Parts: sequence; C-alpha cells; structure tokens
Amino acid sequence: MKLSKEVKVGLVVTSAIAALIWGINYLKGSELFSGSRTIYAVYENIDGLVTSNQVILNGYKVGQVQRLQFIDDQSGRIVATYRVRKDVFVSRNSVARIVSSDLLGGKAVELILGDDPQSVAEGDTLPSELDSGLAQQFGPVKDKAENLIESLDTVANALHMLLDEKSRQNLSASFHHLARVMANLDRVTNSLDHMMAPGTGSLSRTIGHMETVTAGLEQNNERIQGAISHVAMISDTLADADLGATVRNLNSTLAELSALLESVNAGEGSLGMMAKDDSLYRNLTATTADLDALLVDMKKNPKRYVHFSLFGKKNK
Repeated sequence: MKLSKEVKVGLVVTSAIAALIWGINYLKGSELFSGSRTIYAVYENIDGLVTSNQVILNGYKVGQVQRLQFIDDQSGRIVATYRVRKDVFVSRNSVARIVSSDLLGGKAVELILGDDPQSVAEGDTLPSELDSGLAQQFGPVKDKAENLIESLDTVANALHMLLDEKSRQNLSASFHHLARVMANLDRVTNSLDHMMAPGTGSLSRTIGHMETVTAGLEQNNERIQGAISHVAMISDTLADADLGATVRNLNSTLAELSALLESVNAGEGSLGMMAKDDSLYRNLTATTADLDALLVDMKKNPKRYVHFSLFGKKNK
C-alpha cells in the first residue's frame, strides 16, 4: 500500500509533536511510561516553591511538583499537588517538607517518612512543613556580606575622595620616578655585568689579583709561619720578663728625678745654688778671662815665668 504525500506529512508532524511533548516532559522530569500517584499537601507559605520542582526521598528524586493553587476558603493557604512514583513506599503519616535545594534559592519537597506501615494512597493529603533552617543558617552570612559591601562602599568613597586631580598627578609623578629608578637600576645591572665579565671586567681582574696574592701567600707560608713563631717567642719573652718590677723601678726613678728637679728649682743644694745664683758664673767668666790673659803673657814673655841655667848663672 502506497502512502500519499499528505499521509506521510501527517505522520511526520505527529511524530514531531509526540517527540516534542516527550522532550518537554523529560526536561521537566516527568516519566510518561512509569506509574505514579497523586498526593497533596497544604501550606501556609510555600517559600518560592514552583511547579516542576523535585520531590525527593532520602536525597533521591521520586517525583515532582505538578500544581500549586490557593484554596477557595479565602484563608490564603496553598495546596500543592505532587506526582510520586508508585513503586516507592511512602508512609501515610510522612511529612512533605519544603526545603532549599541549593544556595541560589532553589526549592524542593523532601518526604520525611513516618512510622505508619501503610503506604499513601492516590489522592491522600500529607502533613506539611516549611524548613527555614537553611535561611537561618545563612542569615548571619548574609548580614556579614551586607556589612562587607557597606565597608567596601565606604572604602571606595574614601579612595574617590583621596584620588582627586592633585593626588592623581602625584601618583603619576611617582610612577614616572619609579620608571626612572628602574632605568637606573637597569644601567647599574649592565655596569655590574660589564664589571663581572670574564677576563675584561674590573671585578674579574680584581679577583685575579686576589688569586695571585693568595698564591703568593701560599708560597711564603713557611716564612709567614716562621715570622709568627718569632713573634710568639718575643711575646713569650715579654710575658716571662718582670715588666711590672721594671715599670715600678722606672716610676721610682722618675719620682726621684722629679724631686731633684724640684729642689734645684727651689735653689736647694749646690746645683740649686748654681742654678739660682749667677755669681759663680761671673767668677768663672772673670777667671777664664784672667787665665786667658795669663796665657797670652806667657807666650809673649816666657822667661819671666820659666828660668833655666846650665852653668848656674843668677837669674835676673
């Protein structure tokens, strides 16, 4: 049997619509080919719960939120309709608790199993509960975050006030000076590289000279050791000598010499009289002059002072 083009198009469109519906329900988390049952729960506040949110049991997804609507009694309460898998046991006194599923505010319904051995039936209403523990837990964190944001805003305002036109100019000048310092540092680094260049740098030559001096010291090590030994012998000799007694004798001699000089300055004794009285100097000067005159006269008239006769003549 040959199908017409219209039939083929209809089959393709129907298949596409069915695939679209299945895809939408798959993304929502619905399971079209598995059995489920409908249960209800009534809340005073659903805290942001929306349709298609998960229904979990011990952390495992067992259903989803199908519908949310107000009750007609004008109380403001909301009845939530859940689709839960039939193959999962849920006791009749289980609690449907709205909890936070993530830190971004997502919600989920967690089934807290009770002790009733009978399973919930189609259309039963479970006790409800709203979990505010996560909000209370992150409440202080939220307050701290708000305080931190306020502090950052205050700091930003302070920085805005500090970074006026003059401050920005000073900051720009500081960066300019910093660039100059970095350039100078680069030149210094290049100079150091040139100084440390092998064979040609001054530092390299200095190290070479130091190595030469070190080699000379090594070659004259025996002489240096001998000189150190002689110095040690002299030190031992000085240590063995009674330098204390010598210094005491020297001090005593200096004291006596000082006393003698004091007595001479005071005119005491022969030296003091000679130092203080100039008559001796005048007498010595006069005597020296007389002696000089006598010597001159003796040279001129020696016969006047010396008489010698071989035959005994009388002296005139």
